Amino acid sequence: MSLESNINKEEVTQEETPVYPYSVAVRFRDAAKPYSFGSFTDGIHKGDWVVVETQQGLEMGAAEADALSVEKYGLHMPTRPVVRLATPVDIRSYEENVHYEQEAYRICAEEIESLGLDMNLLNAQYTLDRAKILFIYLADQRVDFRELLKHLGARLHCRIELRQIGERDKAKMVGGIGMCGMECCCRRFKNHFDVISINMAKNQLLALNTEKLSGMCGKLMCCLKYEDNDYKELTEGLPKMGSQVEYEGSIYRITAMNVMSDEAKLENHAQVIFLTLNDLREKAIPRKGVVMQKKNDGEKKEVIHRSNRTPESERTAPPHVSMELPSLAEKKDRPQRPQRSGQNQNQGQAQSGSRDQKRDQRRPGNNNQNRNNNRPDNRRRDNAQRQNTSAPKPETKNVTVRTFGRKKTQEENK
Repeated sequence: MSLESNINKEEVTQEETPVYPYSVAVRFRDAAKPYSFGSFTDGIHKGDWVVVETQQGLEMGAAEADALSVEKYGLHMPTRPVVRLATPVDIRSYEENVHYEQEAYRICAEEIESLGLDMNLLNAQYTLDRAKILFIYLADQRVDFRELLKHLGARLHCRIELRQIGERDKAKMVGGIGMCGMECCCRRFKNHFDVISINMAKNQLLALNTEKLSGMCGKLMCCLKYEDNDYKELTEGLPKMGSQVEYEGSIYRITAMNVMSDEAKLENHAQVIFLTLNDLREKAIPRKGVVMQKKNDGEKKEVIHRSNRTPESERTAPPHVSMELPSLAEKKDRPQRPQRSGQNQNQGQAQSGSRDQKRDQRRPGNNNQNRNNNRPDNRRRDNAQRQNTSAPKPETKNVTVRTFGRKKTQEENK
């Protein structure tokens, strides 16, 4: 009897599981990717607002494309249905929920601060009929929010759910730009998070700098997983970086390997050899515990290129353009400008002196005489005149002399 009842239950559950002939891609507000929902009709087109059933309840989203046949395109069978096309009442409730979510977020933040809980509230989401609200928060450890649920239930009067997420989930929800200049992979297309380890960076021969290897979330970047299998295949059978190998009867240390250019660098006290990874894999013999000879002072190493890559010294360099200033020797060799005649020079001196006099007259106070008396050159001239007062003065002619922009005669200097 019990066996027949179990069979009847299985038949009922199989009959109740609906089979949807059409699939509709629906994108929710602030969602990174669309989700598939089932439909019995193909009357849903791109851009239509639809009400769907989710795990949280009734929600509304926009159709990303027309309804597609599951059998024709071999799509994954959706498990949640499209309830109906959105009505004007649904659209009005959807717009009102934005205001109610902001108010609920403020209330929850106040209660968290009053209770002193160590949690960072990120978002609040109402269902379409406002029968349930979901609070998403970030925390380092588990939080006892039982007292918080009591306070929120008394103020919001609906079902309340609190969901804790990690740093990666936060980056997926908030979004951001990675160091590659593109939107974060978790926000753009990733459905689940892969396990990322530091060994993936070692396989790609990257510098083990956690700051450069970390993404916006502070964890190791998801893109380290993308090429990990390729690097494992390319580096299979190669010695480790920094290990000692014997190549053509000499002991070398592997100082560099570049998988992309298919080149490895071996170095000892006398030689530096560049060879292909295939030669390193086949001809180099690993040696451990060998004491290598140290380089002598002033000894230059011999560089040998045995790889297909052209050395940088032999590459055609672009033309060099000198940006250096000319030296003093070059300045002396340049032809000097011809000096002006005496008449033109005197005229220029007179003009410059008249300009200086006018400038001094325009200055307030007109303390030109006091300034000139305080200058060191004038003081030296006065001392020389006092010493030569006793000596007989030779006959001189009136000569115009330019001193500090002024035109003076010898009679004024007496």
